[in-house]
Parts: sequence; C-alpha cells; structure tokens
Amino acid sequence: MDYRRRTSRQHHTGRVGRSLGTALVVAVLSLLPLHASMAADTAVDLKVAHENGAVLVDVRSEGEFSSGALGGADNYPVQGLPQSLIDAGITLDDDIIVYCRSGRRSAQAKAVLQAAGFKLVLDGGAMSALEAQISASN
Repeated sequence: MDYRRRTSRQHHTGRVGRSLGTALVVAVLSLLPLHASMAADTAVDLKVAHENGAVLVDVRSEGEFSSGALGGADNYPVQGLPQSLIDAGITLDDDIIVYCRSGRRSAQAKAVLQAAGFKLVLDGGAMSALEAQISASN
C-alpha cells in the first residue's frame, strides 16, 4: 500500500474514532439530567426517612466520630458491619441512613448491609451534605 493510501486510511479511521468519541460524550452528557433527578429523589427519601425516625449510622472510625457527628447518630464503623448493628438490636426491618466523611464508606456500608439482608438502607453520603439536608427538613 502506498503512503498516500495509508495516510488516507489513518485519517479516515481517526475521523471515525473522533465521531464515536463525540457520540459517547453526548450520550454521557444526556444522562446528567437523569442523574440529577435521581439525586433529588434520594434527598427526598433521606428527609422522609429521617423525619420518620430512621436509625442514623455514622460509619466513620471512632476517632472521627468523637471529633464531631450529626445529632442523634450512632457510630458503627464500616469494618464492623453488619454484626455491630445486629449486636445493638437493630433489625433487618429498621430503616437505616448511613453516612461518612466523603461518601465512599457510606456506599460501601450500604452494600454490606443490603447483602446481609437489611431491607431499607439509604446512603446519606458525606456528613456535610446530609447535615444540610436534615437541617433543611426541620
């Protein structure tokens, strides 16, 4: 194959790659409003669950918890879940809201608790965001 045909083929392939890349970006961006509405539904669920007396669980370490936590929260570090909740008398049917510093451990805690059979576990995410949602509901 001569150089001109090879470069023409590479150029064409590059255009196809860019078109697919552009299509992927457009597809992802089109999902953003859906993600935003899902986040709003979660905020509403968190408010309702908190108002209805859900167990508020801080899954950070004991040291982090002692430096400040949300009012009414109990500390059950993620490493001890689900057994620590069961030992405390929290049942599989209790509504639970988990939170942490950034949202990573709370997502992990939610997955662990659901796998253990807890029926309604809500991920409150980062403590600061959850605090704002809870205070807005009061």
